Amino acid sequence: MLRHIPTALRGRPLRGPDRYRPFFIMGAGRSGTTLLRAMLEAHPDVHIPPELPLAPVVRQFRLYSRLPWSALLRVILGDLEFHATWDRWELPLGPLYRDLVQAPRAARSLAAVIDALFRAHARAHKPSAVRWGDKTPPNTVVLPTLTRLFPDLQVVHLIRDGRDVVQSFMRESEAGLRYFARWWVRAVSSARAFGAEHPSQYLEIRYEDLVTRTEATLQDILAFLKITPDDRMLRYHELDQKLGDVDRYPALQGVRNPVHAESIGKWRSALDAAQVAELDRLIGPTLARLGYGQEPRGVD
Repeated sequence: MLRHIPTALRGRPLRGPDRYRPFFIMGAGRSGTTLLRAMLEAHPDVHIPPELPLAPVVRQFRLYSRLPWSALLRVILGDLEFHATWDRWELPLGPLYRDLVQAPRAARSLAAVIDALFRAHARAHKPSAVRWGDKTPPNTVVLPTLTRLFPDLQVVHLIRDGRDVVQSFMRESEAGLRYFARWWVRAVSSARAFGAEHPSQYLEIRYEDLVTRTEATLQDILAFLKITPDDRMLRYHELDQKLGDVDRYPALQGVRNPVHAESIGKWRSALDAAQVAELDRLIGPTLARLGYGQEPRGVD
């Protein structure tokens, strides 16, 4: 997709402390990414806004890249502001437009727009933050595009037993077992492909470890991101965090509770024998490669 965007609009990482170096929490939905976001958001130096699928933003740049810079910005930012879910960001885009439209020609890139968008949200909602991240599961499958935009990006890939992911999705949606199984495989494969190509920029963790070895797992993540530990991350549920999209969905309210391991292996009671057999056919090889056997991880 990105090859259709003129080179002048692609990201040119800045040098020094201001270089573009975002981090992305990747993985299939229902893998614990919202929980991890809440824990990281409890750190005063980190800000992760509500979800924002970036593929449509890239698509708009591709379609309208020949417009004058001011017109291109109006298209991109206007499309965002009129999107049905934009109100979760609680961020007026007029001031951002006025800042970006004055950018020197060398700084007029898609990477600059996205970086400015996330930084503006941090200034408005968490001024203490010095590092921004993203937690949007659909962005997992556009990692090649994001890597071209932000060559220095870091990826924290959160993996959960696909059987638990599928059963969790099926409680809230009628899309069907096959759909969610294939999405889980695609998300896991996309993130792991990035990790194989960029090992120094990739950290793979398990949901099961996050909820059973929470402190040690968070220490691994912070070391990878080069962020100083803060004990507020372990007390995330005690803080009155404004998490935007989390507050709008009943299914995500569990993130307001202390961490627990009760959701590990729920597929055993939630799925019938035929569904388990179908999942084994669809995702069994991927489960095996990840080390998920018949016994769910984290349970003795």
